[in-house]
Amino acid sequence: MRRLLGRRGQIAIPALFVIPSLFLFVYLIFETAKLSREKIRHQFALDSAAFIEMTNYSDFLNRSAYVNGAFPQRIFHEGFYNTCIEKKNNTQGDCGTQGDRLYNILFKNGAFPRADAPDPNDDLAWNSTPIWLIQFGGMGGAKNNNPPDMGSGRLDLITMQDALDYWLSWDDAQDIYKLYVQIYQLLGSVEDAQTSVFKRLTSDHNFFRKSYWLNTNDSVSAAEMGASYFPGGGMAVSSFEPKPYCIQEIMIVGNKPTNNPFQPYVQFAPATPVQMPSTIVGCQPTSGLFQAEAIPQSHLTDLASPHSPGSQYGLMLPGLPIFQNWGAGLVEKNFFNVNFMGVSKCQGATGANSGPCVHATISLSGGRLWPNPTPKFQTRLFP
Repeated sequence: MRRLLGRRGQIAIPALFVIPSLFLFVYLIFETAKLSREKIRHQFALDSAAFIEMTNYSDFLNRSAYVNGAFPQRIFHEGFYNTCIEKKNNTQGDCGTQGDRLYNILFKNGAFPRADAPDPNDDLAWNSTPIWLIQFGGMGGAKNNNPPDMGSGRLDLITMQDALDYWLSWDDAQDIYKLYVQIYQLLGSVEDAQTSVFKRLTSDHNFFRKSYWLNTNDSVSAAEMGASYFPGGGMAVSSFEPKPYCIQEIMIVGNKPTNNPFQPYVQFAPATPVQMPSTIVGCQPTSGLFQAEAIPQSHLTDLASPHSPGSQYGLMLPGLPIFQNWGAGLVEKNFFNVNFMGVSKCQGATGANSGPCVHATISLSGGRLWPNPTPKFQTRLFP
């Protein structure tokens, strides 16, 4: 018994080594959990901010696609589809026995776009979903290019041949002209307002910065790196430059009554085409009456294609690679006195002292702006 009692303190010496090791292990778990929590928080913040920022682009494209195609088609269909213009030769037309629809006459002259025959040669890579086959017709076919070809900038809204073929008075021709200009002035002002809002929202990528700030409590300026990867930023790998296209003058022709019993009507037109007012800022090739908003197809394709620096590190995801550094003021100091900012370098981000970072890929695809404007643009996030 005395021997056993004499051995009671022998556990104290091993405990002096084991217990501090256990405390070190506990501190290791604590520091690791702190790093993991911060990384998860900043990753969530980046994912949310990138999605919100790119949504500005998809919203603008979808709204502009409506202005390009669906709106004018619906407006002209409601206003002119049931308007029948009598033919002079009294032959069969598409609006009863002896007339044609004004809707079809204006479309033939290239006045507005509508859904027409599909293009069998359309093989764009992202045409995996149905598109709205809305284009200008007849003499306006060149506008269906990207960028739209405005030619001489003149639109023959009512042609001489129309005045010869139809009982279309000069007063009616003027009314059609006035209504046409009002419609496209309205469409132009809508698109101009949309463009102004879009530029204001994305000029400094404030939606990205503020969303990141709300989810991390970092300063708004802390999101400088992530914002620079969007179009217009210093690290942008894609451009985004939509532009409006306009016509500068319109010509109309109509029939005027005369006092000559052998020629009761004569075709009449202005001495010079009517000059169009400016309806939208930055119109191409020069200011005039808005016709369509277009963006180079390469700009849209870039938003749904893998890019460097993401592709350099095996991140072959379609879209813009967004890198955002984090940890400043949070993880430099710890119980082990290891500067995590110095030992963890983000390979994708720039700067020798960038420290750790989080990454996301954000893409935009699924629709068309011009031609065949289809408002099906969607933002997709790859965390």
